[in-house]
Amino acid sequence: MSYVFELTFDPATEAIVRTIWRRIASAGLPSSLNADGYRPHVSLAVYDVAQLDEDVCYQRATAFARETAPIPIHLSHLGVFVNWENVVFLGVTPTQTLLARHQQVLDLCSGQRWHLREYYAPGLWTPHVTLAFDLTRRQTLDILSMSWEMPIPASGVLRALHLVEVTPDYARDVFTCEFAG
Repeated sequence: MSYVFELTFDPATEAIVRTIWRRIASAGLPSSLNADGYRPHVSLAVYDVAQLDEDVCYQRATAFARETAPIPIHLSHLGVFVNWENVVFLGVTPTQTLLARHQQVLDLCSGQRWHLREYYAPGLWTPHVTLAFDLTRRQTLDILSMSWEMPIPASGVLRALHLVEVTPDYARDVFTCEFAG
């Protein structure tokens, strides 16, 4: 089981991502649009742990959200993670603000650091929005060839911190904390 901390978008930016997901799906390719319970987001941390103290995380996340303004972002490019997941993603330009918020969210569950997936660690994290995953080489190339049809670059706002529990069978929303302002 895993717990995922995500940043979610304002409605206009979420619509841009969903448009891209639909274009990929309408081409007959795997798309995050078809992933059950999946919504556009930027993942900040994935903890592979059987149990996370949800009450403590909620209290800390609520305090964090009260002190955090919505975060402007820029969706600047397409990228590929070539690994066991084979992911095509929208790249989010890393800013000092975004990198600082990433570190603050990691600090919310500092007692779980040893369960953090390595590529979410400070200095290794690549901010991104997943467009499709579990792809073959051909599917990856087909999605990349669609890049001229995608509404990028685009700017938007991250407006909430979301925690999701994920198992092989389901995704459960644990909580969402809207940012102040």
